[in-house]
Amino acid sequence: MPTFSLPVRVYYEDTDAGGVVYHTNYLKFMERTRTEWLRHLGFEQTQLKTDYNLLFVVHQLSINYHKPAFLMTNYK
Repeated sequence: MPTFSLPVRVYYEDTDAGGVVYHTNYLKFMERTRTEWLRHLGFEQTQLKTDYNLLFVVHQLSINYHKPAFLMTNYK
């Protein structure tokens, strides 16, 4: 399977005063990425629900943080 990536822009609201992303916001980024990954594969979640009564549910979650994400203020 080819590699999938989704660039994510970090906003001030995603960070603490030091510009480090709050730990819970990684979950929002992951959910957004999961939706875009499914779209990339040709699946729309709303259509899966309508046509097949199929929903994806997160039952359990574990995160290992390897390094922080930061706010970048030098956008071009």
